[in-house]
Amino acid sequence: MASLPWSSGSSGSGRRARLVDVTLALLTAVAIGAGPAAMGAPLSWNGTFDLGAALGALLLVRRRHPLLVLVLSAAVLIGWQSTGLFEGGWIWPLTAALFTAALGHPGRAAGIGALVLLYGLSPQGLGGPETLARGGVELLWLALVLAAANAWRQYGRWRAEHHARLVQLEQTRLAEQRLRISREVHDVVAHTLAVVGVHLNVAVEALDDSPEEARAALRTAIAARTQAMSELKAFVGELREAPQQGLESVADLVEQARAAGLEVRHDLEGDSGAVPAAQALTAYRVVQEAVVNTLRHSDAGRLTIRVRVRSRELEVTVTDDGRPGTFSEGHGLTGMRERVTVLGGTLRVGAGAETGTEAGTDTGFVVQAVLPLTAA
Repeated sequence: MASLPWSSGSSGSGRRARLVDVTLALLTAVAIGAGPAAMGAPLSWNGTFDLGAALGALLLVRRRHPLLVLVLSAAVLIGWQSTGLFEGGWIWPLTAALFTAALGHPGRAAGIGALVLLYGLSPQGLGGPETLARGGVELLWLALVLAAANAWRQYGRWRAEHHARLVQLEQTRLAEQRLRISREVHDVVAHTLAVVGVHLNVAVEALDDSPEEARAALRTAIAARTQAMSELKAFVGELREAPQQGLESVADLVEQARAAGLEVRHDLEGDSGAVPAAQALTAYRVVQEAVVNTLRHSDAGRLTIRVRVRSRELEVTVTDDGRPGTFSEGHGLTGMRERVTVLGGTLRVGAGAETGTEAGTDTGFVVQAVLPLTAA
């Protein structure tokens, strides 16, 4: 059985559907029972009201068996008409049954309605001009019922497609949120572990020969851990708002890189206050990931961080003098690329000679991100 556009499996909708069916059955019984009387015909408890009760009762199961209800309703109507108990029309008493059946089976419903109309207009019934006039009205009513059912069916399809689109959009939004959360957590945790790991190694190596240096390294590792905890706490507490790191927070990364033993040069050109929050956060994360990669994967001694704020774009370039080795994108660089792409920017990563940056060196690793400051 074809599903109807307004059918539903929930208990609340089921109760509403039963209420609608009962109401429709009562209205049909009253309309058929009292309809002829409104046109001047005498009331007949053994004719019109019996027919109205029978057709109304059939409507109580119209949702489960729409075609069967239409066929039985047509048979009952033909029986009443053939015996002379009802002469109020051939199509309009079947309106509710026709409409319901046409929602799932438009062709069959139209065929059944046409057969009923042809039988009613056969030579056994009316003849001459009266037949044509009455047949035209009945045919018009049949067309209107079928057209209304088609319009409702199209509305049901549109509603279902609209709901599916909304569900898909919601799923996409949730997936983007999960991706953003994973990027934020990765950036914070990876950076912290890299910094803490470097200082723990320093502390282990200096513990016997230089206790003060070991203590300083441990204090730096504790400070990095404390900062990471505060960042994670702020992020978890405000998942719907972007973290507050921006270009001014790059200075903290510079200090951490210097504390890890790197010689760092930090250049900032332009008005950093004019950079939107989204671009500023992305630039910060690019620098953070580049610093993590330098601490983890190279033996660099120098690190250059250059931030240029122009009228239409923000350019961030991070260069070290270590060995770039074989390049492969992990979660960090993938997340970095996703961040930049979302804002309509471009990202280049690799050896200095491969990126074509102004830093232009044959050795070392270069990360360069260009972010538009206008709407992406």
